[in-house]
Amino acid sequence: MSSNPNEEYYGMKTLRYALMILALLAPAGLLAQMGGPGGPHGRHGMPSVDEQTNQMAKDLNLTDDQKSRVKAILQDQRDQMKKAMEDSSGSREDNFSKMREIHQQSSAKIRDLLTDEQKAKYDKLQEERSHRWQERRQGNDQGAPPDPQ
Repeated sequence: MSSNPNEEYYGMKTLRYALMILALLAPAGLLAQMGGPGGPHGRHGMPSVDEQTNQMAKDLNLTDDQKSRVKAILQDQRDQMKKAMEDSSGSREDNFSKMREIHQQSSAKIRDLLTDEQKAKYDKLQEERSHRWQERRQGNDQGAPPDPQ
């Protein structure tokens, strides 16, 4: 524990921010939210790696081999995100950039495991997730929901 209260406060603030970013960027975690605002389990927050893997297996009809490999990728992503969140040496923008890069690398690894049919479905789900995230962000930035189009 830090002896400087400001360091502790900003460390917790950075951790909360990083957790929010992780929740927004984790590909399978956001796919799992397709069940509703609280996700398929009726709660807000980041699903476990097992929950993410199971949701992807269901959405993409993964084989057992794909499922185990996706789980390993998601666990590695979570570990890297945690490490990036704990690194307070960079700015908020630097940390966000690192986490975005981790997400993109993980997403590419997952996509490489998929058949052409699964890739098409995965890409569609990712696009829908990105669109929903942008709508929420616009609503938060402007204080009101975005205009329906």
